[in-house]
Amino acid sequence: MKWILYVLAAWSTLVIGLFLASLSSNHLIQGLVMSGLVIPIILYLYQHVYRLTGVKPMAPVYSWKRLHHFISGVILAIALASLGFFIGNFQGWIDFEKWHPSEQWFIALTLNILFAFFYEALPEELGLRGMLYDVLRYRFSAWLSVLLQTLLFVAFTIAVGQLQVLVGLAPGVSINFFYIILIFCFGICLQLLRLWTGSLWTSIGFHLTYLEIMRFAVSPHQYGVPPIITYHESVPGIGTLFSICMMIIGGILVSLVILGVKRFIRKST
Repeated sequence: MKWILYVLAAWSTLVIGLFLASLSSNHLIQGLVMSGLVIPIILYLYQHVYRLTGVKPMAPVYSWKRLHHFISGVILAIALASLGFFIGNFQGWIDFEKWHPSEQWFIALTLNILFAFFYEALPEELGLRGMLYDVLRYRFSAWLSVLLQTLLFVAFTIAVGQLQVLVGLAPGVSINFFYIILIFCFGICLQLLRLWTGSLWTSIGFHLTYLEIMRFAVSPHQYGVPPIITYHESVPGIGTLFSICMMIIGGILVSLVILGVKRFIRKST
């Protein structure tokens, strides 16, 4: 039953870390608290997980030796988002109006990348798609582990929101049916990315790039600077919805195809 304790420990660490970080309105402090609390604890727990499973890989999924896969995640997210914009424009759903010069948004984008990396992408991927999946995989099949990890991801988001409401804070996100479906699919996408590359850095790169595309292209105007691109939607919200679907559903489909091909090659040899 040790595996259950490790699941609870990792999940609780993520919930408490994000909740405590959200108590500050300063992005620097939020990033420092979230990563400063979550990363050391998860890495410590990981050593116990290795003893539980009896297997300690030479290069763990979070190893710096796998860092090059970060670029794979970044490129895939950008490619899928670009494809979504192209298809949307071709279908007449999106009409591009203006590309804004980089000097108007580059500094804000760079600062937000640093914030999102330490506050969201790195600690969440290490805890959820990293340790939690590995513990679940020790006990269950790969596909059931993916599902259970994703449900824990949804529960993690809801739990933090409830804690914020409990202490009188506005929840960081609006929890509704659409958002739950969104993060459920997002969790599956990120886990599958890790599976076919064998590296957590792919998930981190995709997660981070997804956030920045959403904040500076799809749903901009949050940081007081012009977006990377301005476009008009034939139906309000259709561009946002289609872009999200292209990145998340596209990421799932690409991963499933690659995993299927790899399985076919293994069986053939």
